[in-house]
Amino acid sequence: MEPDQATAAADNSLGDLLGALLRECARDPLLLLEPPGAGSALVRIARARVAAAEVFDEILVEAYESEQDKLIGWTIAQVGNRGDAEDIVQTALMRTYAARPDTSDTAAMRGYLWTATRNLVRDRWRRNASDRSRVDPDGQERITQLADHAGLPFEDLVTLRQLLIDALEQLPPREREAVVLHSYAGNTYAQTAEMMGLAAGTVKAYVAGALAKVRANLQVA
Repeated sequence: MEPDQATAAADNSLGDLLGALLRECARDPLLLLEPPGAGSALVRIARARVAAAEVFDEILVEAYESEQDKLIGWTIAQVGNRGDAEDIVQTALMRTYAARPDTSDTAAMRGYLWTATRNLVRDRWRRNASDRSRVDPDGQERITQLADHAGLPFEDLVTLRQLLIDALEQLPPREREAVVLHSYAGNTYAQTAEMMGLAAGTVKAYVAGALAKVRANLQVA
């Protein structure tokens, strides 16, 4: 395989790995905060992060946990299926995480989650959605394979997960939003561009830049 092709293949695997990680975090939002068994649910493992990042993630998880049942209940009434409703609400969580709205208020964060959920329900009404097949759980074996294909030599999945989350949070806002929206539910560049109100070429450049920075951050970790 030519060097450029090898790099592209590794980046595709890294994007898939980020998608698997984000789907895992959507199912268990506390993974955004800490590895399992590390103590209080709102104690961050990565103390080197800036305070603003810690506050945002903690408020997002608090808002999501307090509103999750209401969001799912309302969404079930709209789409008629609990599995699809759970997928929509989890996707709303990750869209809010990606967009990182500028708020330190839990009530306002709940509002962002509701807005994201309503928008996703409207999207579901407008088109035949096959999202469920794209956001099904990714097993640890699959994540390990993706890490290997991406050239990441980490055998400890807890450490790998936290390093990837750290790397995501260090990205410029628009690059982080682009790579999360593109990788989480398998959105095309065009679909991601529509969500972000940008040109597809711009989104493609953002995703490429984000993956390059994530890889660089992992190589020096």
